[in-house]
Amino acid sequence: MMLHRCLAGMLACALWLGGCRAASDPPAGPSAARPHLFYVGLALYPESWSQNDVVELADELHHTTEFDVVPMIASNLPSGSPRIYPLADAATITSLLRTAAERAMPNDVVFVHISTHGGRGLLASKIGNEPPTIISAATLARELAPLGEHRTVIVLSACYSGSLIGALRAPSRIVITAARADRSSFGCAADSRHTFFGGAELEAFDQRNRSLHQVFGMIREAVAR
Repeated sequence: MMLHRCLAGMLACALWLGGCRAASDPPAGPSAARPHLFYVGLALYPESWSQNDVVELADELHHTTEFDVVPMIASNLPSGSPRIYPLADAATITSLLRTAAERAMPNDVVFVHISTHGGRGLLASKIGNEPPTIISAATLARELAPLGEHRTVIVLSACYSGSLIGALRAPSRIVITAARADRSSFGCAADSRHTFFGGAELEAFDQRNRSLHQVFGMIREAVAR
């Protein structure tokens, strides 16, 4: 797992999962609104581990953070009619990211979580029986551009996902990947409930009052085992 931290000073406190406030913020009273965490979960592959990774982490964050979590999930896993989640096609991905950018306020955080297969410099997307399509690092960077200076965490759970870090760097953004640029990740068999990385995420986020740095340190240790 790779962790790229590219934070302005204002982020060091705001991204504590326990809801730490910046020194310049007024004290939070009983009626103070909680900051939002806009959770954009994208299950790009039509297998259960892809959807489970993003959906169950959203549920976990509802219970273990002091953010008001706003789930915005799209999935390519086949389902009945009506669908539980919209398809994670290009139009939906663009719409979700733009909506998060438009709604996020200065104290909010946008959390983009993608689970799929990957290769060097690319992610795979597959809908139904259609052949897989490629989302290049440059394409993903363009999709994320509306987030601009919003405080953003991007988690990529895919083989070789570390190879996308360079294209996704931004001053107010943390990029976390399940594998190095030259390594595969594990646990994405068709019958898996979670990837190894996704399962480790759920265990790590299950504990309150930990910073993202601590959480992903725990994930790194769990995946290494």
